[in-house]
Amino acid sequence: MISDIQEKYDQLTTQQKEIFAGYGLRQIKHFIEINLPEIEALLPKGAQVQGINADGKGQAYNAETGEYYIWISDKQWQLSNKATPTVDSKEDALTIWRIFDLQKYELIDLSHVHRDFLESQTV
Repeated sequence: MISDIQEKYDQLTTQQKEIFAGYGLRQIKHFIEINLPEIEALLPKGAQVQGINADGKGQAYNAETGEYYIWISDKQWQLSNKATPTVDSKEDALTIWRIFDLQKYELIDLSHVHRDFLESQTV
């Protein structure tokens, strides 16, 4: 499916490999191409998307005000007092998206690529 997947995987940092294993290429593509444009368009003034928090929600931070925001289910940002210090960063997801050239693939074609690849590593 993806040519030279091992070579591409070897370019990832340890954190990026964890994101690859945890989310898979399909979810990374979905986040970058579908979710991210929508959530960035609706960001509160001065805030920047950090990534996906431990609760699986988009998290943003405004460095000027020190305020955290969480992307909630009705498609809006909500000021949060429960921001998580650990997020799977937007930059790591973008790096994976670029390395694997995910814009070339349909979402459905990426469904099990990461799982199949990781299973082949344990053989």
